[in-house]
Amino acid sequence: MKKLIVTLVAAILATGAFAQINFGVKVGGNLSTISNMVGEDSGLDWGDLAKTDASQAMKLGLNAGVYAEYMVMPLLGVQVEANFSMQGVNTEATASSGLLGVSATTNTAYSVNYVTVPILAKVHFMNIRAYAGPQFGFATGFNTTTKTVTGDNTNTQEDTLEAGDYSSFDLSLVVGAQYKLTNNIGVDARYNIGMTNLFPEVKNDKGEVLTEAWGKQGVLQVGVFYEF
Repeated sequence: MKKLIVTLVAAILATGAFAQINFGVKVGGNLSTISNMVGEDSGLDWGDLAKTDASQAMKLGLNAGVYAEYMVMPLLGVQVEANFSMQGVNTEATASSGLLGVSATTNTAYSVNYVTVPILAKVHFMNIRAYAGPQFGFATGFNTTTKTVTGDNTNTQEDTLEAGDYSSFDLSLVVGAQYKLTNNIGVDARYNIGMTNLFPEVKNDKGEVLTEAWGKQGVLQVGVFYEF
């Protein structure tokens, strides 16, 4: 029994000796998308354009935040972050009339901003750190900017989506890695895999489902960090 107690105390003391907290700040860029914005599964009313002349592309944005990492072992830490992230997607649709010889191209930028809180398990190997874990995102607003060009005419419209038109909470799985260039400065790359739908299901007055929930987010983030 004495040997067991001594072993447990030694293990606790060894863990405590290694325990430390690292603080840092980070900033970088986003390339984000939202699934099913174009296609038959989309909740948007594209008509026949979804099959022929509609497309979507990643949206460029910024991210910045702070983090704290608690080292539970020499090579293993738990990192908690608080970030601001600009996300969304860009879509383009072209409609043409062979009879009138007129075509119209509509570009829409969907912009949704988040405060995100990732909780990451982080493994250290020399200058490389690999990590994974859940991320909890809280939307601060959702805006759309639509630009339609018809011949020589251009029309631009900006709208703000109501809270009930989209989900204010987003759960993602984060996977990524860091490389430390110096003792304090490094580069970071990660991908956030959306697990929840951005747009809720739509029902009529009878409770019948008109549109299923859809639109999972994916965000590629690349940036730099400074660790104190």
